[in-house]
Amino acid sequence: MRNKTKRRISYFLFILVMSIVLILLIRNHGARNKAVSEQSSLPEIQAQQVSLAAMTPVQDQSPKVRKFPFPYEGMLAISSDIDSTSVAEFEGYHRFLNTKEETPYGKGLGLDIADSAWMYNVDNYSDQLDKEGHHLDYSMSYFQGMDPKTIKDADKIIHYFKVGWIDSLHTFGDFSRNDQQRLFTRNLAEVAWQEMKTSGFMPKVWINHGTVTNVQNFGAYNPKGLFQYQAGDDPKSPYYHTDLTLNNGIKFVWNSIGMSQFSYEDPLYPLKLRDGKQVWGFYRYTNDEVKGKKLWTWETHELPRQLNKQHLDEVFQKGKYSIVTQHLGKGYDSLVFNEKDVQALQLLKSYQDDGKILVSRTEHLLEYARVNHHIAYSIYQSEGKFYINLTKIEDPVLGGSVPTLADIRGLTFYVKDPGKYTILLNAYPLFEQDIQRNEADKTGSKSIGVKWFEPDYTDYTK
Repeated sequence: MRNKTKRRISYFLFILVMSIVLILLIRNHGARNKAVSEQSSLPEIQAQQVSLAAMTPVQDQSPKVRKFPFPYEGMLAISSDIDSTSVAEFEGYHRFLNTKEETPYGKGLGLDIADSAWMYNVDNYSDQLDKEGHHLDYSMSYFQGMDPKTIKDADKIIHYFKVGWIDSLHTFGDFSRNDQQRLFTRNLAEVAWQEMKTSGFMPKVWINHGTVTNVQNFGAYNPKGLFQYQAGDDPKSPYYHTDLTLNNGIKFVWNSIGMSQFSYEDPLYPLKLRDGKQVWGFYRYTNDEVKGKKLWTWETHELPRQLNKQHLDEVFQKGKYSIVTQHLGKGYDSLVFNEKDVQALQLLKSYQDDGKILVSRTEHLLEYARVNHHIAYSIYQSEGKFYINLTKIEDPVLGGSVPTLADIRGLTFYVKDPGKYTILLNAYPLFEQDIQRNEADKTGSKSIGVKWFEPDYTDYTK
């Protein structure tokens, strides 16, 4: 009996000791992960920092940065404005664009295409929104009308932002009015930003919207021209908000100026605002020029005019960026895309499948272009190995910053022997799973890079 009792006590003590050890291990692991995260903001990089002091700096062998992620020779984004789009329409066409599910248009394309969103909607035009006969006030928006106390589609917008189907703010809302009232106020901007910070809906991309009553627009003010109504960046105006907007994370701005040029060597340009602040402007293809007149191509059934072989070959063969403007939810046909629209989108997919053009959401394209142009790095050598150490984004517009793993996704460097190179982020090695070593491209040079974002075909409507 005593032996049996002793065995029970021993077993109990063993379980108790092992439980304490396990708890301590979990706590230490959590503390270690937290320390690594606080040091680097990157749990994806290895915790062991390399000693650069023990290495030899390489001064005469600086790898050239490849223009686009391997193997692509161009990048394209479809930048969709949310005008006249219901939640049902949004979910329907994004299932086709982003997933590989069976849809009314056929099998989904699995492309990385994101949309924009509104906080408010006080458009009082009588246009029909969808086949059910709803009007414009039914359009997807965070709040109901311009009442920040009444939530409308906030949960949907937050959800689709977090999964990558929304990446842009189409200003604070649709303030288009046939009675010419200017209903936007700075207070609406303040309340919107507070709600956005609380919810986590914090886009980096701003896209101007609409008619002259959309006084929240900014970036192209002209006292004698079409954009004399723009007041968002005027500190003397009651509609001023860019002090809030830029401080809350907006980095990239489309300022209403449409372009007939389809592709660009660089999609970004410095944009100085009336309050003295600077932000990155970006180009969007919006129209063609036909006999001196503008032919707007940003309607859904103009997709074949936009995404044709001539345009896509221009991006691929000349090594360009293109941001194609669309209103994917505008119109009220029973289906958003017709047969020719689907064929144009399938043609775009084929260029990505063939490794010619990387199709990316607008934010990722713009961030990639920014970092690609302004990344600072050094080369070190030790025992026959070379290390590319990425240290800073030397951004002349937004200021310098320490890069994260998300910032450097897709960055690729030409090197003689990729097997002898690795990539560091401020002396922390990336995991091998995030590194891509490439065979020679059309230049005859091999390369090493950081892998682009993993494709995500999840049907987030379910």
